[in-house]
Amino acid sequence: MAGRPSNRSLLILAGIVIWALVLVFGWATRPIEDTVPVGIDPAGQLAADLAANPGLFIEDQPVAQLVDCNSLLDTEPRDLAAALPELDAGYRYEREPCESPHRDARLAFAVNVVVIVALLAAWVWFVRLPSQRARSSADAEFAR
Repeated sequence: MAGRPSNRSLLILAGIVIWALVLVFGWATRPIEDTVPVGIDPAGQLAADLAANPGLFIEDQPVAQLVDCNSLLDTEPRDLAAALPELDAGYRYEREPCESPHRDARLAFAVNVVVIVALLAAWVWFVRLPSQRARSSADAEFAR
């Protein structure tokens, strides 16, 4: 049967399709979590107390806060209607929650999509290559 892909090439195609499905349904649609660094708010009372008493030790000082974000397929990195997790008085988020993980996840998704498209194109090229060789050799035989 000329033109029918081999079992090995069909297994490779199945692997590529499964990878794409897992990528989209197993990863891209899930919400992202962001561990946001937390620091002392320079405008708060805690910063004033620390400036007045440099030897002051703060027990159980938070260093990060877990924030739930939207999936990378959502338009916004996080639901702006939902409040951020409340921090203890005198602390603030060191950066905007969800922005960089959302951007990085989209970049990783784009790279994966490009790789999947390249693998599918390579698969089509390799599957068609033997039939093109057979056709060209048949044409050469016919020309004789």
